[in-house]
Amino acid sequence: MKKIILIILVTMLMLIMTSCYDAREVTSVSFVQMIGVEQGISDKWRITVKIASMQNGDDSSSKGSESSQQTQTKTITIDAPSFHGGINLINANMPQKLDFTHAVLLVISEDLAQSGLIGEYITPLIRFREIRRTLNVIVVEGSAQEFVEKTEEFTGGSPSRSLLKQGENTGFYPRISLNDFYNGIKSTYRQSVLPLGNVHKEESFKEDGRAFTMEFTNTGEFFAGDTPRKGGNSIELLGSALFVDDKMVGKLNGHETRMMMLIRGEFNEGIFTIQDPKSPEWIIPIDTRLSRKPGIRVSIENGLPIIRLEIKTEGDILAIQSGIDYENEKMISIVEQEMVKYLEEGINRVIRKCQSLNTDPFNFGRSAVRHFSTIHEWENYNWNEKFKEAKVEVKIDFKVRRTGGLLRTSDNMRDD
Repeated sequence: MKKIILIILVTMLMLIMTSCYDAREVTSVSFVQMIGVEQGISDKWRITVKIASMQNGDDSSSKGSESSQQTQTKTITIDAPSFHGGINLINANMPQKLDFTHAVLLVISEDLAQSGLIGEYITPLIRFREIRRTLNVIVVEGSAQEFVEKTEEFTGGSPSRSLLKQGENTGFYPRISLNDFYNGIKSTYRQSVLPLGNVHKEESFKEDGRAFTMEFTNTGEFFAGDTPRKGGNSIELLGSALFVDDKMVGKLNGHETRMMMLIRGEFNEGIFTIQDPKSPEWIIPIDTRLSRKPGIRVSIENGLPIIRLEIKTEGDILAIQSGIDYENEKMISIVEQEMVKYLEEGINRVIRKCQSLNTDPFNFGRSAVRHFSTIHEWENYNWNEKFKEAKVEVKIDFKVRRTGGLLRTSDNMRDD
């Protein structure tokens, strides 16, 4: 009897493991890298896909009848009544079927984000089993179609992957997945936020004009597309879009986004530039990072929330343009105090701005929810409405860890 059972099991395993009935060769599919979504003109949806397909091509260096594989990237845009209907129409006119399992970026137009219809457009993508919830999402000013078309490989890498990674190294924009964005739309204790993208405006770089007059500006006080640069990628990510439910209600520039990231505990590293406290015409750049996760305590008094926020940071001095000896143990505290003032002002400003827009992108509600016994009580309290009236007390701590390769700034030398 045991032998019969063993034979049956072996036979079943042989049938199951011989092959994959739904397997597809690489050359039979076109892998979608990016998806652009916006309101259409000829129909409800305008869908743009950037695809990479593996095709067999002739190569004189190939041996015998072997052929080399060539990767081709193309962009296709279509207007359709639904997302799946549009994809079906594209597939009808392609030799290879679209495959979304490796898509890394979803691009949403600002007009669609501001329309209050974004939940209706996102739901079909969430339901589609080929699209992973780890898909990154951004909002772009203007046309999603143009943004997807303008992306190109730069310095040997995919812009959709490499640029999003750079956000973690600078703090100028968050990295948000489709799953996180969708959950934020439905959340009762926070609101969603997305990174801002745009096609870079060449006119933002001025070739001629009056020379710089030493006026102090915060690094990153721009929105995507507006930085004064020339060359590089045609696309740009900088700043963030703020939401109330599924409607975009405002923006944060790159500097404000950094302050938000500090509060959220998601700021890895970035260079802040402060005015020299002893010589304000000069600046001191400091490579800054969180030294520990922010401490957030929320209490409810007379029905209104009181938020106590404590942020501990540290950093390395990169340059001292004035030549003042801030490396000295007695002087270094002056730089630390100036940095604390700089961060306090920036953080308080961004909190007030978000309160005026009635949106909490800081996740403060995660701490407030602990004061309620039931979900029903919490939902009746309506945190997303109460946040605009919350009192927020901010405490910042900053320590200089390193002063660079100089132990003492020379009296006659400056870091220009």
